[in-house]
Amino acid sequence: MKKRILAALLALCCALLVFTGCGGKATAAPKDYTQIIHDARPEEDNEYYMIFSPGENGKFTAQYGYSASYENADDLSSEIENMLLPLLDLPEGSYTDFAASVSPMMVQSYGIAIVKPAEGKTQAVVDAMDAYIQNQQQAMEHYLEDQYQIAAARVATVPTGEVVMVCCENSDTVMSAIKAALSK
Repeated sequence: MKKRILAALLALCCALLVFTGCGGKATAAPKDYTQIIHDARPEEDNEYYMIFSPGENGKFTAQYGYSASYENADDLSSEIENMLLPLLDLPEGSYTDFAASVSPMMVQSYGIAIVKPAEGKTQAVVDAMDAYIQNQQQAMEHYLEDQYQIAAARVATVPTGEVVMVCCENSDTVMSAIKAALSK
């Protein structure tokens, strides 16, 4: 009798584990990198610099900044693909998701990116972010001293696996806010 009760309780526990999803590998919900960048930076930056990310069907999408001025989503995607994304020079296949905000103007060093590397591609993403920073520093070295200091950006791989690049005023504050949001 005791064995039957024990067996029934064990079967019930197993059934509960299956129905509740316990005991299996939990998958975290995808993080909203666009929102994380938005929340980490000053409101003035949100008004001025768009945050772009991959959209559907190989297109790109953007929020904030001047992205609202585009009447046609294809024109916005084309600008991102042909003008902004090349600034980051992320190798094809090196990421599974990202959000970024960069300035194409050569009068200001500005770039923030959160990139989820594809498996085995973390170093390729870090190298691309480091190259962005080096390009910013070279562009500003003899041109605008204050922007050269800003271009001394930060690149970090966080415990959750994302590579984060911050190249803006108050970069330490922005980086800390992004790291905190990604750790949740």
